[in-house]
Amino acid sequence: MSGWLIVASLLLALWLAHRKGMLLRGLRSLIERRLGGYRQAAFAVDASLPSVVHGAPPKVAVIGGGLAGIAAASTLGERGFVVILYERNPYLGGKIGAWKQAVGDTEQTIEHGFHAFFRQYYNLNRFLDQLGLRESFRPIEDYLIIDREGHELSFGEVETTPGLNIIGLGRRGFYRWRDVIGKPTRERLDAFIRFDMEPTYAAFDEITFKEFCDAAGLPAELRVSFRTFARAFFADEADLSTADVLRAFHFYYLSHDHGLMYDFPAGDYEATLLAPIRRHLREVGVDLRLGASVGSIEAGSSRRFLIDGEELDWVVMAADIPGAQKLLAASPTLEAQAPELSRKLRGLKTSHGYAVWRICVDQDLRPGLPTFVNVDRMRALDSVTLYHRITEEAQQWAGEHDGAVLELHSYALPKQLSDEDALRQVLREELEYYFPELAGFRILGEALQVRNDFPAFAPGQRERRPAPQTELEGLLMAGDWVRLPYPMTHMEAAFTSGLMCANAVLQHHALQRTPIETVAPRGLLRGDALRV
Repeated sequence: MSGWLIVASLLLALWLAHRKGMLLRGLRSLIERRLGGYRQAAFAVDASLPSVVHGAPPKVAVIGGGLAGIAAASTLGERGFVVILYERNPYLGGKIGAWKQAVGDTEQTIEHGFHAFFRQYYNLNRFLDQLGLRESFRPIEDYLIIDREGHELSFGEVETTPGLNIIGLGRRGFYRWRDVIGKPTRERLDAFIRFDMEPTYAAFDEITFKEFCDAAGLPAELRVSFRTFARAFFADEADLSTADVLRAFHFYYLSHDHGLMYDFPAGDYEATLLAPIRRHLREVGVDLRLGASVGSIEAGSSRRFLIDGEELDWVVMAADIPGAQKLLAASPTLEAQAPELSRKLRGLKTSHGYAVWRICVDQDLRPGLPTFVNVDRMRALDSVTLYHRITEEAQQWAGEHDGAVLELHSYALPKQLSDEDALRQVLREELEYYFPELAGFRILGEALQVRNDFPAFAPGQRERRPAPQTELEGLLMAGDWVRLPYPMTHMEAAFTSGLMCANAVLQHHALQRTPIETVAPRGLLRGDALRV
């Protein structure tokens, strides 16, 4: 049966289900079976193996205290290993880190602005549940996009079953069937439901997402959604690998029944996440060294490493791309013993940069908006977070000043906006364009972050991403930028990479591996030929 005959059958079944009030439950079950389940174990855990190390425990250095480093350090600490976690910042968390900073007439907790904890982050969420941290999370009210004409596109009440959710978008006005049923558009769009990791990358990794969308002749309405989704990967369409978009779209929308809805911590990250995580790490024996940079690593014989004269059995490098590149370049014995890793790391790029601008303003936005709002960027503005709805300190400030605390996000900074004052002006103009009720607002306090530590998902970058296990035994790589066998990205990819590093150590010492779960690894029409 051809792919689009299957789609036509799904359409007919959906029409019958809505027409007669039947079959929908059976159709949902059929789709879940076709995918092999929405939540799958990556491997079987051998329960006959011991779970905790016996005898003299091996010593492990974890370099980087983001989610990848937290995953590796906590897992190995729980199993009895001696773990030292080095973090160059004075705070833990990496991209979920938090610190105090003066904002206007108050001191506020500043964060990177990564608020979305999606429900298919199975591995990260299991860890947070272990610590009881998701009990305070709140669901978002809606996943909303405002286009340049002011039209609101809502994902909030769209059917969440894979395949049916695409049909549901059409019924909600995201596209018209007559605009996507034509052959060029149809044949390219079916790559989303044919996702299969290696064939997808072989066919689409060298094609930019702009080229893909142009060739598909996407209607304007659908292109708004795709453009907004693509920028969440810190790149414009012209700098983004189509294969990476297909993988991400599969992970976020077509491999489970959660839809695009997510949860977020109801409070600042220091109180709701970081303090409990630090406490847990220390409880399991992790030597947590904040504000401690690692200048170099010396690779010795018999899988022994030296950091500042301290001898180690394993090293998990969980830094970001610039940090890993700098550390490897400063470690000649490591480079000499891992030439393939060195080659790959030298070729890795980061995104053009992203910005998060926290502003305390003297007016509030119009009622009825959700806490998180996406917009179709004109030059810089991608989303707005109504931050005074999240934390007590921001809520208190907004109440005292009869205003609002907003986070303005630019996920992929335009190259021509390198001047911070010019960036502020553009973000302000676009904020007033999308929210005219703020016209003439005054900024009473602000904090601008401009960062360049997110990986580039550009064409050809996947080949350069190292896997967690390198050619040098004992040296492991973790982060949101390493190459995983599972179709996941962002925070879940970072955390899972740390689990994979921990599992490599556990397996070497004949201990039970920790479970890893994944969404359905392949699409509804996997196995059918991909058309480029």
